[in-house]
Amino acid sequence: MRWLCLALLVAFPSFSSAQEADAGPEDAGLDDASTDAAVEDAEAEAEDAEPAPAPEPDEAEGVPPAEIGRRIEETFHELQLLTPLLRRQSATQGIERAMPNFVDYVTRLSDDPALRHLDSLHSASLHDLEHEWSRVRLRLTGWQDSLETRTASLTDAREATVEMQQLWTATRESNKEVLPESQLERVDALLARIAIVLRRIDRRLEGVLGLQGQLSDEGIRIARQASRIQAAQQNVRDRRQRRDHRPVWRGWGRLGDADEDAPSQAVVAEEHFTAVRAFAYTEKKPLLVHGTAFLVLALVFLFLRIRTSARLKPGGRPSAHRALRAQPIASALLLVYILAPIIYHYVPVFLIGASLVLLVPIVHVLNRHMLPAAHRPILAMIILSALSVPLSLGFAPEWSRRYYTLVLALLGLKFVLELWSPKLRQVLTSTDRERRRLYGLLRLALVPLGYAIYLLFAGYTERAELWTTGTLWVFEQAVGIFVGTELLTALAILSLRHPAARMLYMVRNHRRKVAHYVDVVLHAAAVVALLLLALRSFDLLDPTLESSRAAFRRTFEFGSIELSFGSVVAFVAMLIGTFLVMRIVHVLLEYEILPRFRLEQGISSAISLSASYLLVAIGVVLAFGVAGVGPERLALLGGALGVGIGFGLQNVVSNFVSGLILVAERPIQVGDVIEVDGDLVGRVQRIGIRSSSVHSLDGAEVIVPNADLVSGKLINWTLSDARRRFDLVIGAGYAHDPAEVMRLLNQVVRRQPRILHDPAPEVFCTSFADSAIEYTVRAWAGGYLEAIEAKSSLAAAVYATFAEHEIEIPFPQQDVHIKSTPDGKTNV
Repeated sequence: MRWLCLALLVAFPSFSSAQEADAGPEDAGLDDASTDAAVEDAEAEAEDAEPAPAPEPDEAEGVPPAEIGRRIEETFHELQLLTPLLRRQSATQGIERAMPNFVDYVTRLSDDPALRHLDSLHSASLHDLEHEWSRVRLRLTGWQDSLETRTASLTDAREATVEMQQLWTATRESNKEVLPESQLERVDALLARIAIVLRRIDRRLEGVLGLQGQLSDEGIRIARQASRIQAAQQNVRDRRQRRDHRPVWRGWGRLGDADEDAPSQAVVAEEHFTAVRAFAYTEKKPLLVHGTAFLVLALVFLFLRIRTSARLKPGGRPSAHRALRAQPIASALLLVYILAPIIYHYVPVFLIGASLVLLVPIVHVLNRHMLPAAHRPILAMIILSALSVPLSLGFAPEWSRRYYTLVLALLGLKFVLELWSPKLRQVLTSTDRERRRLYGLLRLALVPLGYAIYLLFAGYTERAELWTTGTLWVFEQAVGIFVGTELLTALAILSLRHPAARMLYMVRNHRRKVAHYVDVVLHAAAVVALLLLALRSFDLLDPTLESSRAAFRRTFEFGSIELSFGSVVAFVAMLIGTFLVMRIVHVLLEYEILPRFRLEQGISSAISLSASYLLVAIGVVLAFGVAGVGPERLALLGGALGVGIGFGLQNVVSNFVSGLILVAERPIQVGDVIEVDGDLVGRVQRIGIRSSSVHSLDGAEVIVPNADLVSGKLINWTLSDARRRFDLVIGAGYAHDPAEVMRLLNQVVRRQPRILHDPAPEVFCTSFADSAIEYTVRAWAGGYLEAIEAKSSLAAAVYATFAEHEIEIPFPQQDVHIKSTPDGKTNV
């Protein structure tokens, strides 16, 4: 019996090489590169250990005796497939190794003195604390998701192994009297192997569950502190809604004893220092990437300045290209400032304030090249924004906050009013549209600054401080984002002009259109970024997100139908995303990918259109799925749609299906010259979902429904052969020898450059008309339009040749005979 078990272990060595890593201190000394001796020792220990208790066999009789041999091999194979699951998992190992440091880090965060006086912290410090704990919770959530996946796979494997054990236990018990000894030994060996695998799965599962327990404990600690911080932030928001000072008409003093609860400047500085230190510790790689990006951009801009310094003249029209060349270091600094939200997950408020201070000289030197018309008031507002940083970070003494805020608001109001001056508005009319929009946005700062002054006089100092500093910060960030977006657009245009960019077909053939799309995308991203920054500066981002979540979760009932705002928004967003993706894929296929394969004319358009149809169909199905419409409801909706189609949408569906037929059958292709119903001749420009566009010969864009192209009379002059035959009928007088006329016509037609020589042109004497002998010249041209031009050139050449050889081209004529009548009158 023992030798048979050892033979089976040798036959299936992969189980013995599976390492015990996910669980238990007993596996701590094993690594992935275990030697064969270690494997054999582990197997011997597994065999000598107590076998896993077998569950009670089912009432079923098990495997029939005739199938036992085959089923034993199949079961061994199934156990073999479980081997990868029993190996050491790198993700689980990483969590296990990082768990002690993570616990220590959470403990240090929990011991932060700031957590003991949250109610007195400044809102900026609370903001930093919230994001630090959110980052820790995000990391914990990722680990929990990984362990849940591992637990689910181990649980499924254990259930399958237990079923195997129950089956073969029942098989042995029901057939032990009829099976030979060798067969029973094979069943016993299989049960021993199943017990070993089951024990290993249990140890893996036990270890993973242990890690999940530790993560659950840490999650409780993290959630407790996060809820306390959120409660403190809500208290700050509630406090801003209350009057904290007496109104101007009732005095100027502060209400209550809130001064005693305000943290000292040392405590505020310590909190900001802690946030910056944690940022530097956790964002080492992004900091390295950020510094490398600055060096690369600075070197590129310095190279551009060296190349174009001789051509850069003083003065001139404001442009981002001039700023890139004139101020390379400032341009690089501003661009890396704009890219910071993409590189970092979160930046402490102290570093944001410091960057706003450093932004003053950068924007100052760049505005002279980009915003010269309103340079002085904009620079003054940016300086005020830098001066508001100590107030925003909580460094201003409590007694001076009201005076500080009032001075900033009044000065800001003064400089914004300068942007409204008639003289400046007259100058701005000569600028481009983007700058006029920026100036219009900056002039809107008059409203929040005026509101802040009112709040100060009414006694709401904290709320006025938020509106004042938020307005100044948004003002500076709007200018920085505008200048940075213009610099990025200029950099993109310069990149598209580089010879390396011409390797792309889109850039080579549609550079202006690509530059336009880049400009649109960058400005759209700038608008979104400015909106988010404005919400954050006014402390409205979190309340807005919470209100949005509550609105999305709200459901409306219409009888038996439940509809939520979130599902509607998700449905619309999925449709918009689908059409955007479809458009991007269509452009990439049409202008970049398919032209590289040198396909026949029209095939690339058919492929891109088919891909667009497929993406739209997938997107619509996914949109209904996101909206909560299951397959059953979707089938019902399809049936209702079919009824609607039968009653009122026949033309729409007919055109859609006809478009599919045009793509699949390809009777016409983009670029073909077609004739529809005998009155429209033109070149196919586009084959769309509902209709196609035909560029007529007189320059009109004619929209033709696809159904008319499929079911109507259609002539395609360039489907399989672009060549076009034309006939020119010429009349010559009866006095001229037909052989000589035909000889001259042959000479003329063969000298025409637009007429093909294969097939060769032909000249025939076709008929004897009333006034002339008619000759027909039959020739071929390279295309439909070429045939028209060749026929015109040939007619002019024939006329000139006949005139040279004095050959008459007669016109129709009749003889009139006058007869006399008996009465002396004449009749005509």
